[in-house]
Amino acid sequence: METQGLHTRLEALGAKLKTVEEKLAAKAHFQHDRAHLSAKELKDHYEQLQARLDEEEASEAAHGHHISNLERSVRHLLDSM
Repeated sequence: METQGLHTRLEALGAKLKTVEEKLAAKAHFQHDRAHLSAKELKDHYEQLQARLDEEEASEAAHGHHISNLERSVRHLLDSM
């Protein structure tokens, strides 16, 4: 059940990133080309975090360990730094 909550939060984060990316694209003609790179970097970083979290979660589950929501949040915070 906790896995569903985590995936729901990741999907919500993905939706927010997409919204930000769309806003940056709409304002691109007023900004430097770095705005395009920033949006792409955000999307790439999100995808990397999601893949790493999925791998860690699968690994923990394979070894019979249970990951609490707090531990997931701390890992997510540390990965984002």
